[in-house]
Amino acid sequence: MMNVRFRNFILINSLISNSDKILLAVSGGVDSVVMAHLFSSLKLKFGIAHINFQLRKEDSNDEEKFVKKLADELKVNFFSTRFNTSEFAAENKISMQMAARELRYKWLEQTRKDNNFNYLATAHHLNDSVETVLMNIFKGTGIHGLHGIKPINEKLIRPMLCFYKKEIETYAIQNKIAFRQDTSNFKIDYDRNKIRLEIIPMIEKHFPSFEKSFAGNISKWTDAENIYNESLVRLKKRLLTIKKDEAFINIGSLKHHVASRTILFEILKTYSFTPDQANQIADSIESESGKIFLSPSHRVIKDRKQFIVSPIKATTFSEYLINEEDGEISFDKLKLNFELKDVATFSIPKKKEFSSLDQSLLEFPLILRKWKQGDYFYPFGMKRKKKKVSDYLIDRKISIAEKENIWIMESGKKICCIIGERIDERFRITSSTKKCFVLELKKNNSPAFL
Repeated sequence: MMNVRFRNFILINSLISNSDKILLAVSGGVDSVVMAHLFSSLKLKFGIAHINFQLRKEDSNDEEKFVKKLADELKVNFFSTRFNTSEFAAENKISMQMAARELRYKWLEQTRKDNNFNYLATAHHLNDSVETVLMNIFKGTGIHGLHGIKPINEKLIRPMLCFYKKEIETYAIQNKIAFRQDTSNFKIDYDRNKIRLEIIPMIEKHFPSFEKSFAGNISKWTDAENIYNESLVRLKKRLLTIKKDEAFINIGSLKHHVASRTILFEILKTYSFTPDQANQIADSIESESGKIFLSPSHRVIKDRKQFIVSPIKATTFSEYLINEEDGEISFDKLKLNFELKDVATFSIPKKKEFSSLDQSLLEFPLILRKWKQGDYFYPFGMKRKKKKVSDYLIDRKISIAEKENIWIMESGKKICCIIGERIDERFRITSSTKKCFVLELKKNNSPAFL
């Protein structure tokens, strides 16, 4: 009967085909040993891999010998390795469990690839899935933490998820299958063992069918998560606009949604924002523009009508010196071309990508830099009326994200132009100008910012 359920579970979840080769992770415990026997009974193509973590002295070595003998009996290839897990944990300042997990999956996956196995199989069962969900609930989780352990995750399959632990143990006894007992499973030191050995038995005293009913709930929660994910896809299409490497979240549409905070987090977690940060960003919806929130990889800027998500970029240089003889300069994925023109034969371009300045009024080297708060200039056409650069950008309705990509040219500590926007009245071409210094901005395949 176990063989039939095992086969059906594999077929229903499309885990493998008859031609696939599977590498089984076998510790020597009852779960993985029974898995190996079930694979053998179905005449599937498989090999056995075992890791000796050297944590329990002779017990670890005996387990390695036991699994090697099992592979010989089942007439399949055997792969093994040994790790100094204690040393690895100390060097990386992580727990023994984390160290073993990291070493385990890295080696198993490499072994799978090196030996042309299609999938790696572990012997997680229904009780493991229940424990996982309980751990997630105790630590705090959303709907994604309620699906338990999935049967397949890329090249990793868990074909034993159709069985409870007791069923596996009964099968081993009935079929006289020998296995090793890992004594660490009975220690209360680990969080999972506390759930397994203390919390679940306590619940089952009052609710004997707890694990069975809870496993049924996991199945329902998985269905609910699938519906939830489908809804999220539709909502993201309505709320999110992607341009190059930036994302724009429509605040007007978001704030009127009944689940605005959850939706915002589902969008922002892609950019490494935590639930707490997502809540802070949600709290800023009615605040003034300008607030900035940072994750390890991205930032969110609260603008008038949208949240702007952009990658955090390291700027190599904040200032560039421009000499009179320079022909061009590349900066911030942009390019500036410089030309000296004779005014008598030159027609001043009207496009904003061009800045035409009186060469005789410039003090070289010029300084090209990002604008900053406190900068001011005299915008061309405003009859020597002084204006802060920040106010000018607000009047132009340039977004906060776009403002960060605005550069200015400075001559003798005076701003002579905002690149790609407007020149300063003090440096304009007049009837007495003889030579014109022309700057042409090119966007050099970079994201638009003007």
